[in-house]
Amino acid sequence: MDSSRSYTQVLRPVGQALESLRMESFSLTIEGDFVSVQGRKRREQPVEKLFPRGFWQLFRSPPQELDAWESIELRYTPDQLSLMDDEGRTKRGTRGKPDAHSLSQIIRAVGAIVDQKQGRLISVRKDGQKIEIQYDSALEHRVNEEFTASSLYDYWVRMYLKRSNRVEPDK
Repeated sequence: MDSSRSYTQVLRPVGQALESLRMESFSLTIEGDFVSVQGRKRREQPVEKLFPRGFWQLFRSPPQELDAWESIELRYTPDQLSLMDDEGRTKRGTRGKPDAHSLSQIIRAVGAIVDQKQGRLISVRKDGQKIEIQYDSALEHRVNEEFTASSLYDYWVRMYLKRSNRVEPDK
């Protein structure tokens, strides 16, 4: 990965893309300067399934069942990530406080954790509320950590308060 960009900066636009795709689970890997994502999202249900045409259809041949999940594979170049970040910044503008529970902010918090530990990110896996990260530490040891979305939320709040020079409220 380009050493001039932090993982926080790299992962935010990826998180925004995954959020817009409504990814429920995924595996993200850093391969040199590229970010690859393999994941799945719930398949959109066709309108015919939502509004049956009539009772008589029950007696027709059984409908072909669709897999409820759709697999997605993505690969981002450094230029694509920069463009996505610029577009995201333009969309965000000055909207105020971001949604800390959003996937983009959760993924961004993962990047901040690895940046803070001066590590080299290998992968991020999300399945439901469980987030697993793998990175090489500053001492070049492979580290695996597991978080919940709520524990990353707490980390994100501290990160947000620090960035905005605010004081953390008493607990």
